[in-house]
Amino acid sequence: MRKDELCGYLASIVGEANLLVAQNAVAEYARDFLRPYRGYQQLPRVAKRPLAVARPDSAEQLAAIMKLANQARVAVIPYGGGSGLMGGAVGLEPGIVIDLKAMNRILHISAGDKLARVEAGVILKTLEAALNKQGFILGHDPWSLPLATVGGAIATDGVGYRAAKYGSMGEQVMGLKVVLPEGDILETRAIPKSSTGLDIKQLFIGTEGCLGIVTEATIRIFPMPEVRLLRAYAFPDFEAGFEAVAEISALGLKPALLDYGESRHFPGVGRLLKKYYQKQGPTLYLGFEGLRETAVAEMERADSICRTHGSEDLGVAEVEKFWEERHWTAEQYARLARRREWDRLMGLAGNIKMDFVHVALPKSQVIEYHRQSQQILSRHGIRALDWGTWTCPELFSIVMVKVALTAKQARQEMSQAVDELLALAHDMGGSMEYCHGVGIRLSHLMRREHGTGLDVLQRVKESLDPHNILNPGKLSLGKRKPRTPT
Repeated sequence: MRKDELCGYLASIVGEANLLVAQNAVAEYARDFLRPYRGYQQLPRVAKRPLAVARPDSAEQLAAIMKLANQARVAVIPYGGGSGLMGGAVGLEPGIVIDLKAMNRILHISAGDKLARVEAGVILKTLEAALNKQGFILGHDPWSLPLATVGGAIATDGVGYRAAKYGSMGEQVMGLKVVLPEGDILETRAIPKSSTGLDIKQLFIGTEGCLGIVTEATIRIFPMPEVRLLRAYAFPDFEAGFEAVAEISALGLKPALLDYGESRHFPGVGRLLKKYYQKQGPTLYLGFEGLRETAVAEMERADSICRTHGSEDLGVAEVEKFWEERHWTAEQYARLARRREWDRLMGLAGNIKMDFVHVALPKSQVIEYHRQSQQILSRHGIRALDWGTWTCPELFSIVMVKVALTAKQARQEMSQAVDELLALAHDMGGSMEYCHGVGIRLSHLMRREHGTGLDVLQRVKESLDPHNILNPGKLSLGKRKPRTPT
């Protein structure tokens, strides 16, 4: 099928006003937040400009597009807010990008059931504001709240600032409406528990749109907290603070905010990075919210634990500022007219690369991982900008910067170091990512992560998507490349 013929069919489905074909219009959809300053060597080579961008406003329109794509053997790439950090929305071949932001209706908020039924293109910040008006909050609260969509958060099973108390995005999903790769529409029941076989909605949580495109979700919502108590603590060394965090977790306390780590600043790092990574010395930002009596009791117990481990109470001003500005980075990005301006503000020139790892580890391995990771970074001449645990002691993160003589050298060293850090997590019984998904950035390590499990995932993919139409190449799924129009 020729490109003009394909676009004619697409226009008949969504209308000409909801179809983008001009080169300058579709170019922005060739990338997500996997930026060129990261250590991913292949990005400039693999990202392909879409053939067209379609904006369906219903599951039925999307189903018609999927049937057309199967007939033409054209790839389909779902696109939400474009805030993904792993290239999950990057097309690896020219195809049809589905911009889901036209499906942005909040369909129903049920106060009695504590559920909200929303379309996948709803921006998280918009949903949070609507819930606040009715006395509720959204449990998922990532840095990208002003940018990310409900569907994108489900596709990566994202983790936000409140995850220690409310869980990941996937844990908040009760029911889904999904368009399958061949155009069928699936709806699951929005209930907390069923004993009737496989929980089918789990196929579409964290699978990055490879098995189906979420068009609607019913999610848990939570009462507006009566009180929010915030504290900041400084510790004499990293191990002392980690022991406090581990004890808080072991007692079953559920902080709404648990952000522990330390930062270092270096010449050349832009003001955005300095703003985001600001802890100097081992520092814990801790917060409890909910019913007043419960929050007060939990904070008192956590405070006692921190003092036992030699902490200094830093008061509330620093952590309150952190809480109020936790979405600042995404808000800055949303204001920028061009993504190149973002790269400049990050202060990352061609020969300076920044990357990160977010690994999940057995609690008993975190301190040893911290020690060995420093050795890996030192071997590659890479500086750790920030490191620590987030939401619970098992989730460990490192943000790092590499300065080299050339961009090629910086990218190669960073990419190799990231792979070594992720392999170390695997060797310690951990997982290579807990927050942002796999996309293309980590797909080469999926066999190491899952072993035979990757074969199982591949069989599921082949069963649901026999022509490998839907988001091909992500999660290392899909072996046969679809044909593209001439």
